[in-house]
Formats: sequence, C-alpha cells, structure tokens
Amino acid sequence: MTSATTARHEVPAGVTDADRLRLLRTTLVQAAKSPYYAPVLGGLGAEALREADFDLLQRLPFTDKEQLREAGLRVLSVPLAETVRYYESSGTTGTPTPTPKTKKDIAANTRGLLLNWRRILRPREDKAILLVPSDIAPVADAMVYGLEAMDVFSVRAFPFTRGVSGWDQIVRICRETGITTVLTTPGLSLHFYAELKTRGLDPTAFGIRTVLLLGELLTEPMRAMLERLWNAQVYINSYGSSEMGTCSTSCPEKRMHLLEHMYHFEWVDPQTGAPTTAETAELVVTTLTADARPLLRYRTGDLVRRVSGDCACGLALPMVEVLGRVTDELEIAGRRLRPYDVEEIVYAIPGLLGYCIRFEDDGRPLLCLEVERDHQDPASCAEITRLAEEALLVRDLPLEVELSFDFNELTKRGGGFKNWKLTHVVRN
Repeated sequence: MTSATTARHEVPAGVTDADRLRLLRTTLVQAAKSPYYAPVLGGLGAEALREADFDLLQRLPFTDKEQLREAGLRVLSVPLAETVRYYESSGTTGTPTPTPKTKKDIAANTRGLLLNWRRILRPREDKAILLVPSDIAPVADAMVYGLEAMDVFSVRAFPFTRGVSGWDQIVRICRETGITTVLTTPGLSLHFYAELKTRGLDPTAFGIRTVLLLGELLTEPMRAMLERLWNAQVYINSYGSSEMGTCSTSCPEKRMHLLEHMYHFEWVDPQTGAPTTAETAELVVTTLTADARPLLRYRTGDLVRRVSGDCACGLALPMVEVLGRVTDELEIAGRRLRPYDVEEIVYAIPGLLGYCIRFEDDGRPLLCLEVERDHQDPASCAEITRLAEEALLVRDLPLEVELSFDFNELTKRGGGFKNWKLTHVVRN
C-alpha cells in the first residue's frame, strides 16, 4: 500500500555509526544518574562513559523485568517532578512497573510511530478510533500524540470502561463521524467485528479501511485472517512495551522494522543469555533516546525472528517477526507447542473467530474453536471440524476438536493478547 504522503516522507537511510555512538554515550551518562544503575556505571568513571563504545555494554549485566519491578522508581534518572506523565506496565506477568515519562520521552516515542504512520495514514482524510485502555497505560496517549502531529482526527473509546464507553456508543460514533481507521488489539478487533455482525451490520461495508494492531503477540496467520474478515489493510502497528517504548513499527509493506536509530539490539539465547546468530532469539534492548529511565541491556523475554533481505518499502532498517514470549510454550504429548503452531491451523480455516486450548480434568487437551455467526449451520461446522482435524493430524498434534459459539469470557480476548497462556490456555 502506498499513501499520498509517501513522496514527501524522508525515511532514514540508516543512522551513522557516529550518531549511534553519540546517543549511546549520552544514554550511559544519563543512566549513571539512576540510583539503580549508578552502582554499576559509577565504577567505570565519568570519562569512560563519555568515550564508551558499544563493546562496553558487554561488560554490563542484563536488566530484566523482575529487577525493574523491585527497583520501582529507583530506576529513574531524573527527579519524579521533572516527568510529566505517570504510567505503569500492564502487570500481566507480575507487579506493574512504574514508567514515568518526560516531554523528551513522549516526543521521541511519537517520532518512532510517525516514521511509518506518515506512509500509511492520510492527514485530514483518515478518522481514527482508539479501542485501547486509556488510563495508566501509555499506549493510548502515544497514539493520540502521533495522530495529532499528523492532523488525523481521533476518538478514544475503550469498550470496557464501565459507565463511559460501550459497543452501542462506539458503533454510533463510528457511523456519525465516518471512522476509517481502528487502532486496537487483535482480540478487540475480533470483538468489534462480532459486535457489528450481532447488530446485523456488514463489517466489510462499515467504512473501515485500515486496522492498526498492537499487542505483544500477533502472528502473521492471524493478521491475514483479520484482513480477510474486515476487507481492509491490517498492520501490526508496533512492537514494544511500557518499559521500553516503541522499538519496532510496521511499514506499508506490512513488515516490522527495528528502530535502530533509537535503540541498540542484541540477540541472545533465551536459555543461556549468550549471544547467538540463530535466526530466532530473545531480543535484548538498550534505549538510546530515553530520558527519564534509560534501560541498559533489557531482556524483553520475547522471541524474535530475523527477516533477511531488503524491504520493498525502501526503509533501511532491519526486519523482524515477533513470535511471542519465551514462556509462551506448552508441552503436549512430548511435543512443544507455540502460538504460531496453533494459529497457522486455526486462522487458515474460514469461519473462526478465536480459539483456546482446554485441558480436561483427566489431562486430555481440547482445541476449542469459536465459530463465527455466519458459519454455524451443520454443514459449515462439519467442514470446520474436518479441516481442523486434518491439519492437526498432518502436524502430529494430539488435540481433539470442539466447536463453541461464544466464549469471549473464556478467552478473555477483550483485554488483548498480552499473555498468550492467560488468554488461550484453560485448565478445568
């Protein structure tokens, strides 16, 4: 897809080594002001930090999620009074981590989003609705700042805010304002689709042309399925977290590019933490533009696959596929099963909106498939079951198939896909 703004957009041809080195040195000096990092960096000396190169990072320990939780506000490199926004991480894997931001942080993150938004969205034409949490999670604010910078109309309406927004209100606002773009999680995009169908509306004729999805897990099979359902352009909008900000965004070719001009990336073995040249590895991130709380060698806990070659979009930044958390793995009958393995099966079958793996009391695993309203007749259900069973057999996956017709609460899909096991694995 090419928007009318492509010709005016200047993409970075790759930041020079000198630029990245300058950013690293600024980051190290700033991080040394943090009570958390000071004990490590202070011993190196101020002069060493001002003249450091990237090899110095290998002498520093990793930072992980648990350490950030324990350190809390001690990670800050500036006084709390110098920040302008207080946020916290989602807390899906533990206690939420405080992530206050300064104006510099907000501006930097906005620039990261705009790198590709300017080539996808159309100023003064597109109208966006943000179906994302808008309280102490930073994602909604970041998106609003980006949309405002582009002169794109936007409205926030999280459907699970009690007494404020609801699906009836959201559908009405979309129709009255002519919404063309939806920014949301994969689960909520499915929920929105189902809500329109329940009201007798055709989602493909509702005026939605672009869907920008965020969340820590979005496989290519699911993205392609959503594109078919909405008959719209569906992008994996961005990858990142409350802790580190946006470190990867999708280009018009629907490829995810790492923002090397804002972050330094390492690839490590998820079991040992040792550097690896493997195609799939855990991503380790060092921020290069963070002000309030720089992160050094932050272990994301996410598996990322490197994509080789050049992108047709012309953006000279490395490409990746985010595969989910290192811990997003099940063992069934001696087989290791990851989200991608399941979704390659589920979302290749027409007529499905979701799934979960349910373990019965006797340990027997079932693949529960949520059937779309228009495919619930006996013939369609029989065909869905046949296709699923054949695909499982080909992959030697010992799962029985069970069809379901509404299990939103079971899969908790309205809350997004922050934790695959939480939303997709059920034990009786």
